[in-house]
Amino acid sequence: MDIERVAAQRLMDATGIKAVLEVPKSRPSEFISVEMTGGSGDRFMRTASLAVQSWAKTRRRAAEIARLVEEATPDIADEPNVFRAVANGSYRWPDPDSGHERYQTNVELTVCE
Repeated sequence: MDIERVAAQRLMDATGIKAVLEVPKSRPSEFISVEMTGGSGDRFMRTASLAVQSWAKTRRRAAEIARLVEEATPDIADEPNVFRAVANGSYRWPDPDSGHERYQTNVELTVCE
């Protein structure tokens, strides 16, 4: 299972905001990026740690998107083989290169395959 792609699709479906696996060179005014930052497990069960970044032109809008991500995260557990999806907090992390405002939400998933 490509857990990054699954999570991005679920978050995009729930929020209506474009979700990507790679930050586009030509950035839209707002979007969500999903990146696996860690994980562990065995043959049958594993955990996956995801960094879900909410990008926008303003700090307020980036925070609103992060809140939508937090609310939508449990929907990822509706995916077959995903048994737990929890948002473990968000924090502000503006991007100095682009000038975009950004918040990051840490997401933990439990996957059985």
